[in-house]
Amino acid sequence: MGDERLRELGGELRAMRTAAGLSGRELARRAGIAQSAVSRVENGQRVGTPAIVEKFVAALPIAPEVADGLRTRVRDAYAALADHRVDVGVSLKPNAPRRWERGTAPVREFQSAVIPRALRSPEYARAAGLAESPLAQPAPGSTRVFRCVITEGALRTWPDSGTAMPGQLDRILAADDLPSVHLSVIPWQAPVPVVPPHGFTVFGDEAVVVETYTAVMTLTKPGVVASYRDAHARLEEAAITGEPMRELLRRIRRDLAKLTG
Repeated sequence: MGDERLRELGGELRAMRTAAGLSGRELARRAGIAQSAVSRVENGQRVGTPAIVEKFVAALPIAPEVADGLRTRVRDAYAALADHRVDVGVSLKPNAPRRWERGTAPVREFQSAVIPRALRSPEYARAAGLAESPLAQPAPGSTRVFRCVITEGALRTWPDSGTAMPGQLDRILAADDLPSVHLSVIPWQAPVPVVPPHGFTVFGDEAVVVETYTAVMTLTKPGVVASYRDAHARLEEAAITGEPMRELLRRIRRDLAKLTG
């Protein structure tokens, strides 16, 4: 039901944009979202949050009452998707990560194509059409830590024009100084013991969250969570940390600054 609503809305929004004489690039500029997000919305695909679609609506030169109606339909469509569940121990609720992020369990994340959710800058998240999660310092006495493993490929892959990447690399370097963060990077030349086909986030022993191109999936079966936790530990062993990692980050930043100019 929610997917059908998104496809219907996408077709209407594309028609409104073209009727207004706006290109996808110009609409993205006015809305402050990535051009790729415009394409995904118009094709009826889910983006990080309904707020991105609402920015699309706000950028259209349409009557306020029409815009209000569209925003209501957007929220209803995403709510329908949030209620969709499949099988025991698996959920497709798009806002599930927020529930786990409010907890106190250690967070272990691996990403091979995008920046880890907890480390994304607002500019990077907008350019990639992805959700972000502010990286807050744990409360005094808390044992919560963030253990992020990133491949060099993810750090060298830039969304949209790439202008967000230098600042994103600076944000990662700054995060590495936080006592609550353990950051490691797998260089291109390093062999890996396991090759996950997707990124994932493990919240303690409770859940694994996987962001796909069109959905957010939460896995809670104990055996599944344990498998992902073990995979993260093995990937962490293949990664570099400390000054060698920081030097690699600085080198990547210099390379990206030259390429995206």
